[in-house]
Amino acid sequence: MSVYFVISYDIVDFEEFQKYPPKVWDFLQVNEGELLASDTDAEAIEGGRRMMHAIIRFPTREKALACFNSVEYQNEIKPHRHNSTTNTQVVLVQGIEQAA
Repeated sequence: MSVYFVISYDIVDFEEFQKYPPKVWDFLQVNEGELLASDTDAEAIEGGRRMMHAIIRFPTREKALACFNSVEYQNEIKPHRHNSTTNTQVVLVQGIEQAA
């Protein structure tokens, strides 16, 4: 069953952050991740919002966590986001299987 990373954060160093999207995009492509939404102009309907919001789908929880916890992501890709953002929230959400 699909799972979704729901991610939000505020960008504080745009120059450093520019290194993140191309690296994470390529990484997702080879790790079965699918970027479903990415928005720096999301509308807060209730509660607060961050500067950036993204939703990424993976086919299974195991694949999502393996991708996130991989040495490549943790050491080579994540630091670009980590060093350029604040107020980060990353949540893994279980998808709902639709009845046929």
